[in-house]
Amino acid sequence: MITLPEKIVFALILLGATAWFARRIGALVRLVRMGRPDPDDRFGNPVARIADVFLDVFAQRRVLRKPFVGAFHLLIVWGFFIFAINTVNHFAGAFLPGFDMLGPTRLALWYAAVADVFAVLIILGVLGLAFRRHVLRPPGLTRPSAESVLVFTFIGGAMAAYLFDNAAHIALGSSAHAEYHVVASLLAAGFARWDRLLLEVVAHIGWWGDSLAHLTLVGLLFIPTKHLHLLAGPVNLLFRRTRPRGQLLKMDLEAEDAESFGVAKVEDYTWKQNLDLLACIECGRCQDYCPTANTNKPLSPKRLIVDLKDHLLKEGPALLKAKAGTPPAERPATPEMIGGVVELDALWACTTCAACVEHCPMGIEHIDKIVDLRRHQVLMEAQFPEQADGAFRNMETAGNPWGFAPSARAGWAQGLDVPLMAEKQQADVLFWVGCSGSYDDRCKRISVAIVEILKAAGVDFAILGPEERCTCESARRLGNEYLYQTATQEIVETLGKYNFKRILTACPHCFNTIANEYPAFGATYEVVHHAPFISELIAGGKLPLNGNGKGISSVAVHDSCYLARHNGIIDAPREALAAAGRTVVSVPREGRKGFCCGAGGGRMWLEETLGERINRVRAKELTDTGAKTVATMCPFCMTMLVDGAKANGEGAPEFKDIAEIIAAALPGAPA
Repeated sequence: MITLPEKIVFALILLGATAWFARRIGALVRLVRMGRPDPDDRFGNPVARIADVFLDVFAQRRVLRKPFVGAFHLLIVWGFFIFAINTVNHFAGAFLPGFDMLGPTRLALWYAAVADVFAVLIILGVLGLAFRRHVLRPPGLTRPSAESVLVFTFIGGAMAAYLFDNAAHIALGSSAHAEYHVVASLLAAGFARWDRLLLEVVAHIGWWGDSLAHLTLVGLLFIPTKHLHLLAGPVNLLFRRTRPRGQLLKMDLEAEDAESFGVAKVEDYTWKQNLDLLACIECGRCQDYCPTANTNKPLSPKRLIVDLKDHLLKEGPALLKAKAGTPPAERPATPEMIGGVVELDALWACTTCAACVEHCPMGIEHIDKIVDLRRHQVLMEAQFPEQADGAFRNMETAGNPWGFAPSARAGWAQGLDVPLMAEKQQADVLFWVGCSGSYDDRCKRISVAIVEILKAAGVDFAILGPEERCTCESARRLGNEYLYQTATQEIVETLGKYNFKRILTACPHCFNTIANEYPAFGATYEVVHHAPFISELIAGGKLPLNGNGKGISSVAVHDSCYLARHNGIIDAPREALAAAGRTVVSVPREGRKGFCCGAGGGRMWLEETLGERINRVRAKELTDTGAKTVATMCPFCMTMLVDGAKANGEGAPEFKDIAEIIAAALPGAPA
């Protein structure tokens, strides 16, 4: 038991710490609220949100994707919650001797045993993570710092102090539940011959060590470093987006009070985007899976978020102070982030593949931040990569990125007896061919294969032909929101003239745009990508297959980012290939962990001049599987992977769209 002077000292320390914590929380909340209102629904469906937080925080769902690191982290996280009861008991017991949250119950006895075991497990978790950070030093982690040493020391020190405190009291005979302190009892056996005065000193040191370690550790959590994620992370996960991952929000280009569009300064981000920055754990998982970081380009999603966070912490307090006492016209200008905090080459390198979003344990939304920065550059500064200028102009004037004549859009269908919507006026399925499927010589063969499948299955379909135009999805992700919205209004008007039940598309980018983004423009359609549509036809017995593919034993599947990660379409293409008699071989990075081809985010129309070429890295990975054929499901992926394989040299497999593989297995198709 501590003495009265010690109680007074501890009370003063506790009051001071509480005041400091409150002040820090207020400062952090003000930094977050400094952001603009967030247009997303961040409060809807609270039950599902809380359930997701439980899975990600308590069950460590995302962290355990890396089992070795996740196991150590899990021990510390669970220990944190288990020791919350002991912390309350410890602090309250200083003023109310014998205080126990669980009361004189059997549960309190079992808790003593569990806490002892977890004290050891937490120490093991700390040692494991410390060894990884300071000895193994994976490249994705932030360089070891004094801060990490302090946190590891105080977490482990608090557990050691807890055990020694209890062991000393057991040796003194003043512990009411000695037999339940399974670890402390073992330590107490070593104290048996110690002098009573020495044991009391050990008990006091243990008690104070436990108290100060907890207070110091909690204090460190309120300092805006990566350990702030223990507070900001769960809150950030609670307010995560519920809209489809591939959906960008519609900008109000006609807002009367809009002084600029996009993001140029720190105050342009929303409160949720600010919270994202504070929640970053700097674990490097986004960087580990990012195709640009993996090919030595300037963009690292981790560095982007950390740099933005540092900028927020540097400029935020002064900006808040200026807002509090100065009229807007008299406030000092905040420095722009583009070209300073965010390198221009890094800004345009992103493929929007969502690998960073998929693997971030804190639910940070990287893509929206990058696109918002691009929007300012395009809409306000008219500054963007030179190659994008031609694509923008062609999309606007000719309705496709290459500038081909709209009248030639249905040229691929000559001799195939493909009906036009203008002739039929209605059909069960509107086949949205897309620009690549209409104009690119290699991708035209995919369109032909889809038509063969539709006819074999007896599907009532039609195409728009010359009335179809580019969705300008690439332009939108490059920041040209105006061009995208203009094209969308035109397309929605065209679609409104006809009656159809579903839209079928062979392009994941068109699929994602029409399915996920058109509802914001008052146009909701049932949209299906051709991979799950083909699988659906096979499963429904509408598509007989001749089994010709059985002799070709190995097919590797390249998952399009906009199918697998953005929209969760993974199993359907594999099921269709299996039905066609093909054996699907595993690829090191596939499904939600698939590696980008390098064409997303508008990169299809930009030269890749920095670092390694993403398409060559991916093509080699697919070649190394030994598969005779690589199945693709995206015209961009087809173009990029074929080019990458050619650049890599001989020995590459044959690249075929899934529609071509299935069409080859139709009755009457050549063996």
